[in-house]
Amino acid sequence: MKTLPALRRLVAEITTAAAGKASASVALTLALSVTEAASLAMLVPLLAMVGIGESAVMPEAVDDWFAGAFDSMNVRPTLGSALALFAGVAALRAILMRWQLLVNSSLREAVTASVRVRLYRALAGAEWTFIVTRQPSEFVNALTDQVGRVGSAAHQLVSLSVMTSVSLVYLGMALYLSAIMTLATLTCAALLAWVLRRSMTDASTSGRLASEARGRLHAAATEHVGSLKTVKSFGATDRHDEVFRRLTYESRDANLQVTAGQTELQQRLEFGSTVLLAVAVYVAHEVLGIATPQLLVLLFVFARLMPRLTSIYGQLQGLATVLPVVEATAELERTYHAAAEPTASESRPHPLADGIRLQGVSFAYLRRTEAPALYDVNLDIRAGYTTAIVGPSGAGKTTLADLLIGLLSPTSGRILVDGTPLTADGLAGWRRQIGYVAQETFLFHDTIRANLLWASPAASDAALWDALRLSAASDFVAALPEGLDTVLGERGVLVSGGERQRLSLARALLRQPRLLVLDEATSSLDSENETRIQQAIEGLHQRMTIVIITHRLSTIRRADLIHVIEMGRVVESGSWDALMARRAGRFRQLCLAQGIEDGPAAPARRSVAWSAQ
Repeated sequence: MKTLPALRRLVAEITTAAAGKASASVALTLALSVTEAASLAMLVPLLAMVGIGESAVMPEAVDDWFAGAFDSMNVRPTLGSALALFAGVAALRAILMRWQLLVNSSLREAVTASVRVRLYRALAGAEWTFIVTRQPSEFVNALTDQVGRVGSAAHQLVSLSVMTSVSLVYLGMALYLSAIMTLATLTCAALLAWVLRRSMTDASTSGRLASEARGRLHAAATEHVGSLKTVKSFGATDRHDEVFRRLTYESRDANLQVTAGQTELQQRLEFGSTVLLAVAVYVAHEVLGIATPQLLVLLFVFARLMPRLTSIYGQLQGLATVLPVVEATAELERTYHAAAEPTASESRPHPLADGIRLQGVSFAYLRRTEAPALYDVNLDIRAGYTTAIVGPSGAGKTTLADLLIGLLSPTSGRILVDGTPLTADGLAGWRRQIGYVAQETFLFHDTIRANLLWASPAASDAALWDALRLSAASDFVAALPEGLDTVLGERGVLVSGGERQRLSLARALLRQPRLLVLDEATSSLDSENETRIQQAIEGLHQRMTIVIITHRLSTIRRADLIHVIEMGRVVESGSWDALMARRAGRFRQLCLAQGIEDGPAAPARRSVAWSAQ
C-alpha cells in the first residue's frame, strides 16, 4: 500500500464528510497554540516579577505588557497573583482542549457515518450477480469493522495535526531561548527517528495482517452462528470449534503483533527522549552557561516538547497501522461501483396489459458461456393469467425468476413487456410493479405491521388486513395476542414456516403488484399450509399476472400455462391436460415421479375482490 494516496484519501474523506468540524478543529488548534504560547511567554516575566532571575531573555514589550495587565486589574504582582494568572491561562487551555476532543470525536463519527452510508449505497447499487458471488460476511465486515477503523484513522490524523501545531509553539519558544541547543536536540531526535524508521513499515504490514485476520474471523462467526442448527444436528460442534478457535487465535496474535510494535516503539521513544532531555540540560548549563531563569524555561519547554514529539511519532505509527484499512475500504467502494447496475434515466412503469415475452434469452453466471444457466429460452407469459415454470432442481428456474424481476440481465436475447424491451432505463419502474415471494422467507425482527409496511410504507390498517385476508393470514394474525403489533423474532422465528410464508405473500400483495412471482414459495411447507397458500393464490387468479416457479407439480394444476425447463432450456409448454396427454412427455414423467396420477386439472377457481392499480 502507498502511504501518500491513502493519506490523500483520508483528507478527502474528512473535508467531504466534516468540513465544518474540520474548520472548527483548525480554529481550536490555533486557539490552543495561542494559549500555549501565552503561558510560555509569561513564564519568565512572571518569575522576574517575583524576584526569581531576570526577564532579559524575553522582549521588553512582553515585560511591559504583563506589567500593564497587572496595573489594569489593580493587582500587585506577587507570587500568588502571578501563579493565579498562569493558572487562569492553563484553565482556558484545558477548556479549549476539551472542546477540541469533542469536535475531533464528532468529526470521527461524521467520517464513519459518511463512508458507511456511501459504501452501503455502492453495495446496494451493485449487480445481483456480483452480490451473490461474494460472501455476505465480507459486506458486513466492511460496513462495520473496516468503516469504523476509517473513522478512527480520521480521528488520529486530526489529533496528529493538533499535536504537531502545539509542538511547533514549544519549538519556536525553544529556538528563541537557545537556537543552538534546540537545533542540536532536534538533530538528535531526527537521528532517533531515522533509527526507528522501520517501525513504520512494520506497523503498516501488521495493521494489514490484523485487518485480514479480523475479516476471516468475522466471516467464520457469521457462518458458524447461521449454521449452528445443522452443526449440532450433525454432531460437528467440535470441528467448528476447532476452526473458530484457530481463527480466533490468529486474530489475537495479529492484534498482539500490532500492540507489541506500538509498545516497543513507545519504550524506545521514552528512553531516547529522556536521554536527549538529560543531555540537553547538561549542555545548556555546563557548556553554554545559560542563565538560571532561561534554563528553567528551557527545561520546561523541553519537558513539554519531548513527550509531544514522542506522541507524534507514536501517532504516526498508529496511523500507519490503520491506513491499509483506508485504502482497502476505498478499493472495495471502487469494486462495488465497477459492478454497479446501469443507471436508469427514467422510471416510467410498464402497464403489463398484454404480457411478457422472452426471446432467445440466455444467461451465464460470471460469463461462463460454456455452462449457461439458461440457453435460448423462448416463452410467453400472458397478462392476467397464471403461468407455471417447472422443472427439476438446477434446471434454471430461479435464474429465470431473477431475470423476470430485473435482478439479472440476459447475457443474450431480450425480455419484452407489452412488446417493449425491458432495459436498464425501465428497471426502476418495472420493479415497483412486482410482488416477489421466495422459498426462503425473510422477515425482520420487528412487528407484523412493520414487516408489512416495509413493502408499502403509506398503507393503511385496512389495506394491511386486506392483504392478510388475500394471503389467508388474517385469521392467525387476528388470533395473536398483540395482533399486528406482534414481534416476529429473528427472521420470523416466533411463527411457523407456513405462517411466515403467508406473511411474505401478504407483504408482496400489499404492493398491489401487476406481476406476482412465487419462487418455490410452497416447496418447504407441509400439505396443510401448502393448501392454504395455494388457495390464496387461486383467489388471485385473473386479478394480476402470476408466475409460479416450482418443482412441486401438485401446486400448479390450475395454472393456465405451464413451461417445463430442463438444463436451462424450455422443453415443453402447454396446459396441464395437454402436457399430461403426451405419453412420453417430460412433464408427465415428472408428475409420475412425484406420484401424481393421470387426471384433468381441477376446473373451478374462486374469485376474490381485488383492486389492481
